[in-house]
Amino acid sequence: MAVLVRALLIVAAAAAAWLLRDQLGDLRSTLAGVGWRGLLAMAAYHPMAITLCGVAWWELSRESPPATFIVARWIRDAVSELASFLPLAGEMTGARILTRRGIRTATAGALTVVDVTAEVIAQFLFSLAGLALWLTRHPTGDVVHWALVGLVASIPILVAFVAAQRSGLMRLLETLPSRLMPKVWSAPDADRGVHAGITVLWADRRRVGLAVAIHTTAWTVSAGEAWLALHLLGHPLPIADVIGMECIIFALKSAAFFVPAALGVQEGGYLLLAGVLGLPPEIALSISLLKRGRAIVLGVPALLVWQFIEGRTVRAVRAR
Repeated sequence: MAVLVRALLIVAAAAAAWLLRDQLGDLRSTLAGVGWRGLLAMAAYHPMAITLCGVAWWELSRESPPATFIVARWIRDAVSELASFLPLAGEMTGARILTRRGIRTATAGALTVVDVTAEVIAQFLFSLAGLALWLTRHPTGDVVHWALVGLVASIPILVAFVAAQRSGLMRLLETLPSRLMPKVWSAPDADRGVHAGITVLWADRRRVGLAVAIHTTAWTVSAGEAWLALHLLGHPLPIADVIGMECIIFALKSAAFFVPAALGVQEGGYLLLAGVLGLPPEIALSISLLKRGRAIVLGVPALLVWQFIEGRTVRAVRAR
C-alpha cells in the first residue's frame, strides 16, 4: 500500500511539473549554476543539525557515548528521508541502532519516544517564534491564516501525546500483544518495560528541558540550510524571512507525516511562499531539490553504515 501511495504521488508530481512547465522558468539552468560544489556545501552544512539532534537524544540518559546517538540519528534521518515506507520507520530504525550498541530494547524505545516528543515540542516553539517573526514582516495573506490554524490545532494533539506517555495507556499498548497472544508473547516486567522507562525519563525535567532546548537550536540551524541554498542560487534573503519561511515548511512536513518523505509537500510549500517573498518559482523548487540532493548525498552512506552494523550483528550471533 505504501509503495502504491508513493507511486501515485510521484505520478502526481510529474503531472504537475508538466502542466506548470512554462511557469517554472529554466529550472535546469538554475541548478546547473549551483553545481556539485553547491550540493556538497549543503551536505557539509547539514551534519551540524544532525549532531545537535543526536546530542539532544543522548542528553536524556547519557547511557552510551554521544557518538552512538549521533550515528543513530544520522541513520534514522536517512531511513525517514530515503527508505521510509511506513510512518516512524526512521525512529524505529534509530532505536534498533541503539540496541546494537548495548542499550536495552525497552530503554531504547523509551528514549526514542521521549526524544521524538522533545523534538515535537521544540518544533512547536520554533514554529511559534518563526510565525511571530513572519507576522511582523508579512502580516497579510492566507499563509499566515493557515499557519495559525495549524499551530492552534496542534496544541491538543501535542498535549494528548504527552499525556498518553504519562498515563497507563503506554503500558496497555506495551502489554497488548501478550494479552492477545499469551502463549507466544510474554508481557515485559512493569518496572523494566517501555512505559517504566518513559516515566523515569519524564521525571528528570532538567534533562528533558535541555533536550528541548538543543532540539530548538537544531531547528534554527536547519533553517540556515535554506538561507545557504538561497545564497548559492543567487537570491539571498534576510535571515528573518528565511526562518519564518522554514518554520511554515517544517510545520507542513510534520502535518503530512503520513506522506513518504513529504513528497510534494515540501515543494508545494516553497512554491506557496515564493510569491510572498518575491522569489521566482524555479528558485523555490531549486531550494527543495537541493535539500533532496543533500539528503541523498548524506543518506546513501548512512544506509550503507546501517547495513554494515546489521551484518556485523548477524555475524556475531552466528559466531556464538
